Amino acid sequence: MNRMIKLLLILTVLALGLSACGQTTTQQPQQPAQPQQPAQPQQPAQPQQPAQPATRTVVRLSGWASSPAETALLESLLYKFSVENPDILVKYEPITGDYKQVLLTSIASGTEPDIFYVDIFWWLELAANDALLPLDDLMAASGVSRSDFIPALIDAFTYEGKTYGIPKDFNTLGMFYNKDLFDAAGLAYPTDDWTWDDLREAAAKLTDLSNPNRPVYGFCTPPDPGRFPVFVFQNGGTVMNGDFTDTTLDSEAAVKAAEFYASFRTNQIGAMPSDLGEGWQGTLFGKGQCAMVYEGGWLIPYLRDQFPNTQYGVVMPPAGPGGEGNLIFTVAWGISANTKNAEAAWKVVNFLTSEASQTAVLESGFALPSRQALQNSDYLKNNPNSAAIFNGSFFGARPFFWGSVGSDVNDQMSKALERMFKENQPASEAMKQAAESIRRAMR
Repeated sequence: MNRMIKLLLILTVLALGLSACGQTTTQQPQQPAQPQQPAQPQQPAQPQQPAQPATRTVVRLSGWASSPAETALLESLLYKFSVENPDILVKYEPITGDYKQVLLTSIASGTEPDIFYVDIFWWLELAANDALLPLDDLMAASGVSRSDFIPALIDAFTYEGKTYGIPKDFNTLGMFYNKDLFDAAGLAYPTDDWTWDDLREAAAKLTDLSNPNRPVYGFCTPPDPGRFPVFVFQNGGTVMNGDFTDTTLDSEAAVKAAEFYASFRTNQIGAMPSDLGEGWQGTLFGKGQCAMVYEGGWLIPYLRDQFPNTQYGVVMPPAGPGGEGNLIFTVAWGISANTKNAEAAWKVVNFLTSEASQTAVLESGFALPSRQALQNSDYLKNNPNSAAIFNGSFFGARPFFWGSVGSDVNDQMSKALERMFKENQPASEAMKQAAESIRRAMR
């Protein structure tokens, strides 16, 4: 089957449901409109640009449109690149709307950019169908090693022993805890060596249902496939088998994890966000109605902007009977297998993922860097909450990726948890029903 036919096939499959990391099931709050900024003073004249060479290599780069501030950061890095590499012209072409659909259509028609975002949730279909360029030779030629990057991240974009993407940033889940609620209950703050038993005991002591108009629950348990798998991993289980040809949600480890997860709500020491009239547990955490939640680094700026008086800390998720477990949400820079300017494109990717560029990203507060060396950065030393999210990548973290039927897996996990919560369906039946539905989707 030639490349065009294969890509048209994956276009049809992926467009039906796979979602990009920036569009995962993680429910994030709608940000308020920004106030109009006062007029800025006139900026001094920019320094004279260096003389441009007679011939410049053009490299096209695309990603999904992000916040204005984050876009400005990327553009500033690309400007620095242009100063250092005047022989390469980078054309930044952000994609609005359905990024995945637009990208896949361009790949199928042979008009894709040289460099583009590849999301952990669907990158493997591109690599397996020869749409991405293996980067190992380019990395070796420029002295870049896989060991420069966090292992779980670089491994996430490895297929058949080859590297197909350089992770640009990432998030894991941390356990956020409300310090005021812990103080009121007379409890010591959580630590990174907590276990499931500690989590359950604290949730019971933190729950206060005395005010029916403003109940406080110890731990929020949303029916979210971007949260629940952590408990499966911590119980020694998996969501899919090693080659993604079958689901393991009906395994004993997954069923026992589901029973533990549901037990918080069953015992009235936990709640779904919808029980409290909200769609996202981050808002309830800010309001002080969920004492503990599993969330990513995106909650930090939200609390800063929306709930500045909420005093909180972050630790890694408590270990279960099977040890540590976490999820990695990440996006990589990939290079088209069809590019005519592979070396120039790699120079851009290498610059954007260099230690200097990633330091700028880290200090901006937008995301966490993928380079291991920055684990000891001053920023993380001075920001322990972000450090907890960063360090989660080293302790049992696995990619938020379930193979070619990932959207079906997510949908069935969510439905199974909702049946358990709302209909009191036993975990064994709920997980079996979910697994059977996933297997039908894989046929």
